[in-house]
This record gives sequence, C-alpha cells and structure tokens, in this order.
Amino acid sequence: MSNGTRLLARVVVGMLLCLSACAQPLVNPAPLDDIKPQAGDFTPAPYKIGMGDEVEVKFFFAPELNDKMQVRPDGKISIMFAQDVQAAGQTPEELAAAIKKALVGHVKQLDLVVIVRNFGSQRVFIGGEVFKPGPVQIPAPESMLQVLTEAGWITPFAGPERILLVRRGSDRKESIYPVDVNKLLTGEDMTQNVIVQPGDFILVPPSDAVAADRWVDHNIRQILPFSSTAGAYYNLNQGSLP
Repeated sequence: MSNGTRLLARVVVGMLLCLSACAQPLVNPAPLDDIKPQAGDFTPAPYKIGMGDEVEVKFFFAPELNDKMQVRPDGKISIMFAQDVQAAGQTPEELAAAIKKALVGHVKQLDLVVIVRNFGSQRVFIGGEVFKPGPVQIPAPESMLQVLTEAGWITPFAGPERILLVRRGSDRKESIYPVDVNKLLTGEDMTQNVIVQPGDFILVPPSDAVAADRWVDHNIRQILPFSSTAGAYYNLNQGSLP
C-alpha cells in the first residue's frame, strides 16, 4: 500500500467514519471557529525541519563532507562519521549544532551550515471534485482558497458549500471542519477562508447525494479494506455532517 493510500485510509477512518448497516453517525463536525485565524496567527516562527524535507549540509573547510539528503521517515539523516542525527523537529541552526557535536573528534574545523532545499514535509492533501487532486506543497502559510486554486479549482460537479477539512490535533486524533466556499465567493463570510496546515486533508465531495455515494464507492471502498456492509455517511441534502 502506497503512502498516499495509507494516508487516505487514516483520514477516511477518522473523517468520513465507518458506520454500521443502520447508518448511525459516530461523530459530529468540529466548530470551524476553532481554526479560524486569530490575531497573531501570522507571526513568522522559526522553521522546523520535517520528514521528507531535503537538506544540504555544507562544510566550509571540509567540502568533501558536503552532502544533500532527504529526512527519513524516522526523522533522521545520516552523516559521515556521525551516522544517524535527529533532524525532524529541529531548526536548521539546531541541526547544524547537533552535527557539530556529533563530529567533534572527527573533523578539525567544524564551520558548517544546514540549508533546507526542498520542503517536502510542508504538504496538504486534497481529494474529490478538484481538477488536480493529490498533494499540494505549502512552504508558506496558505488559505483554503489558495490551496483550492493550486489544485486547479473545484469541478462543476462539486458541492462548494460542503467542503471538509480534516486536521490531526496534538492528541493524534482527527477533527472534521466543514467549510462553505460559496460564502467566500460571495463575500458573505470571509472567515471561512481558514489557513491550512501541513498534513491537513481537504475533501471536496460531489453536490449530489447519489453522486456522492458513487464517489465514495470509487475513491474509498475500492481501495480500502472496508466491509461491504459498512459505509461513510454525510448528509449532503442538509449541507452538513449529522
């Protein structure tokens, strides 16, 4: 199973919710106010390296040690003489300090710099009725409208008032936030234009309930080991989760 499929499996389990044959909903949507922008949200913070980022380590006086590598799924990189060094969760300056400490006794002049060349960890995932579904890189903070634009925008078959944003909290649990893009396009409620975060999953379901069931069958049931008696329930007619 690919990384994308595993991610979709985790998201669907926590988002669309596997139900019994009697179609009893298991959870309710989270209030969008919880993630709407607040004062001070846009204050830049030191960048923390993540899994999938590509980093370059450059030694000023030992260029033969220069290397470019991707941060592994375990959050580490391999450096000559030092073997594994924890990279994920560190700023570039902190990682440079950790490498210096690991190489003491091996390299005389430890003047080096760590440069992040590719922000592979800074991605959101978007699926459903968009023209370019899949991962979208967000090296800087981006809004819902920006991410939808980078995904080629929603198709004519989408239900823009029923877009779902799934976010994993610090407790490792996913929460579902309904977003009404129609209110953004009309200017009725611009606070719906929430800032997305790396790891978010955005689902754009079809506008029709029957089409939604076909979409779930094609995009979810056929690639996930769900029971044929289980399903995903979303009250499209009401425009909200139960």
